[in-house]
Amino acid sequence: MTIRSARAIKSSSALIGAIVLTAVLSACGGSSYDTSAKPTADNAEALTQVTRFFDDVVKKDQTDLQRFLAPNFVQQRTTGIGINKEDYIKGLPDLYSYKLVDVAGSRYGDSLTATYQASTNLIVDGKKYPKAPVPFLSTFVRVNGEWYMVSNGNFGIVKK
Repeated sequence: MTIRSARAIKSSSALIGAIVLTAVLSACGGSSYDTSAKPTADNAEALTQVTRFFDDVVKKDQTDLQRFLAPNFVQQRTTGIGINKEDYIKGLPDLYSYKLVDVAGSRYGDSLTATYQASTNLIVDGKKYPKAPVPFLSTFVRVNGEWYMVSNGNFGIVKK
């Protein structure tokens, strides 16, 4: 990777982060945003949305992923590279099975953040990920009553 492409990736990641933040804040009603408000726990909704994502990846259901992933979706890989919706769907990983544990959802307005552990039988770009539970972070926004995944971060370590 050249220095120029590394800078482009960092610039793209910063831009994507700004877009995601703007989308989430906009969905929360920008002008009525209450910084003193407390989020509410919504573990059930978090589990529903995270399960939908993992099931779509296992089945390689590009049609549902096209609907479910927000236009500004980004997948943050353990390599530090962020992948946009189009590239993620074109290059879906090989996820053969998964188990979710400790799913915790935090909701504010029309935004939902999910933290959880996932044990996976996962291969990305020819590299096997550990089957032991690793941490994930996913964010969602609800628009016109429908949930969309805005971002997903896998914090597992790739096996060498």
